[in-house]
Parts: sequence; C-alpha cells; structure tokens
Amino acid sequence: MVEMKYCTRCLMPATRPRITFNDEGVCNACQNAENKKKNVNYSERWKQLEELCDKYRSKDGSFDILVPCSGGKDGSTVAWKLKHELRMHPLAITLLPQMPTPIGKQNLENFIKSGFDHIGISVNPQIYTRLAKKGFIEQGRPKLPFVVGISTAIIKAAMMFKISWIMYGEEGESEYGGTSTQANRIKIDRDYLVNCYYDGHDPIEYLDEFTKEDLKWWLLPSWDEMDGGVFLTHWSRFEDWDPYEHYLIAKKYCGFQALPTRSIGTYTNFAQLDDYLQDLHIYLMYLKFGFGRASADASIDIRRGAMDRKQAVALVKAYDGEYLEPLIPEYLEYFGMTKKEFDKVLEKWTNKELFEILEGGRVKPKFEVH
Repeated sequence: MVEMKYCTRCLMPATRPRITFNDEGVCNACQNAENKKKNVNYSERWKQLEELCDKYRSKDGSFDILVPCSGGKDGSTVAWKLKHELRMHPLAITLLPQMPTPIGKQNLENFIKSGFDHIGISVNPQIYTRLAKKGFIEQGRPKLPFVVGISTAIIKAAMMFKISWIMYGEEGESEYGGTSTQANRIKIDRDYLVNCYYDGHDPIEYLDEFTKEDLKWWLLPSWDEMDGGVFLTHWSRFEDWDPYEHYLIAKKYCGFQALPTRSIGTYTNFAQLDDYLQDLHIYLMYLKFGFGRASADASIDIRRGAMDRKQAVALVKAYDGEYLEPLIPEYLEYFGMTKKEFDKVLEKWTNKELFEILEGGRVKPKFEVH
C-alpha cells in the first residue's frame, strides 16, 4: 500500500501540483482560508473594489466591465453583484463549452433572461476539437482549448469592444492549493496565466502544428498589449469566496438550476455543470494525482466549516475516481477514437505508482484516503 501525504485539515494530497505544507502539515489552501478569517479585512477590500468601480464605471451606460460567465453559480453571482450592488454595466461573455450539457445551456439561458447583456463566442469547432484531442493525448488535458480560451479569447473580446476591465471569479491557486504568488496581488499578469492556468504551455508553441489563423482565439497578447490594454482581476480578492453562497444567490436571482442527482465522482450537484468534458478532465486529474472531484469538493466544505474531516474521508472513499461509464460513447465520438485508443490515452496518463491498471479504462488505487 502506497502511503499518501494529506493535509492534516482537508484532503488535499502532496501530489497536487504546486501545493505546499507548513510544519504542522497544513496545506496552503487551508492556511489561506485561516488567514482570510483572521487577518483579511474584507470591508477594506470592498472599498478597494468600489474605488476601482468608480474609476472604470461608464457615465453613459456603455459596457464598463467584462464578466466571463457560463451561466454557472459563480460567474452569475459576480455579474449580478457588479450590476446590482456596485452599479456597473457588465457585459457577460461565454466561450461556449466543447461538449455542452442540457442543464448548462438552460442555466446560461436563464442567466441571460434574468437581465444581462451577453455574448457567446462560438469558435471553429474543427480547431476546437483538434486542440482538445492534442491536449488529451499529449498533456492529459482534454479541456486545453477551453481552459486557455477563457483568458485568451476573453482578452481579445475585451480589446475588440474596448472594455478595459475583466473580472474573473476565484484565484484558484490560493483557494484550492497551489502557488501563492498571486495571493496578495490585485492584477492578473501574463506569467500567472501561462504557468498556472496553461500548465506552463504558452499557446505560441502550438504554432508548429496550427497556423496563426487557426489559433486566433488562443494566442495571448504581448506583455505591452496586456499592460496597456486590459486590466484583469479576481473577484475573490475583494470578497470571501464561498461557492455554496454563490449557488444560493444564483438560484435566487439568476434562475440557476442544479442537477436532480449528484455529479459523477462526487456528492454535490451544483458545480461545473456546463460541459461533459469536465468529467473527463476531473477523471484524468484523479489518474494523475490520486484525488478527484469528491476530494476537491470535500476540502472546500471543510474549509468553509460545513463538514468535518471524518465525514469528508467517507465521502471521498465513496465517490472519488468514479468511472465515466455513461459518457464514454460521447467521448469516443467527439475525439474520433476507438475505445482501445481512448483507454490507451488514459493508461498513458495514469500514475503507475498510485494505481493498478485494470481493464477497460478502470484503475484500482494502491493508496488509502485517510
């Protein structure tokens, strides 16, 4: 049995990229959560946000801030608060997902109907799929074009519409366990995007296989263009990030709907609902690092005080790494693969130190969650 090192408070393992632990074995995400409770003055940070709104707010009602939003709980809440609490004039924007789900489509429609101007970016599906297949095979990242595009395409759209401010949701590295380089910064810079969100791959490297025309939505602007043309921030800098509170707000004001049952691989039913490829993305995370969706959700609930560690361990043992049986035919069609080819990619990205490989894309962990 392999001995996995876990955070002594949540269930994040040492295999998570960029995670660190203090002398008591507490991960940096839990340290950040404790610091927010004890040391962060969110009243002062909200004043900073109000000052930024005063700086960027349009006087004629034209769009003054771009809010990436899929219709999910977080983007919907950020857009709603900017419009109704801060008197901004947001333009909501969506890079449409690779394999959209019915509930995702409905939630986006409900969000728009709740009173928002919105633009959806529909990129060339042939390029979208080629990039996804490349990411899946070469990096174990089937959502590569979406994860990259929600910054590159959104930045390009902001420049097209001459909107100088983009408001993203949470700063995921600090919230969930990763590098702390962004924790005390307001502005998101180019290096952070490449090193964290793009897993160290600047999209310019894909020009050996794709043309600039192919990658027009995925190439980052230069340093000078970004510094002079657009200001990127995270909402979690200004207000304590609480996904469940966002679910309640989005449900009340934006028509957000949860699934009638739990999502694959976890016990929750209200997060990351818009793209079927999210489930494959999470399953590959489990194969690579030994933690999945239930681990991530339970760790969030521990930090927000909604669950104790004993409950979390039981839920993770029950649901983490659940195989994607219902979605396999959809993935094979999307990637144009046989089941044998698909399983070969899964095996390629499976951490052999953590898992015994079984037949048909399934694995058996060599470790026990504790």
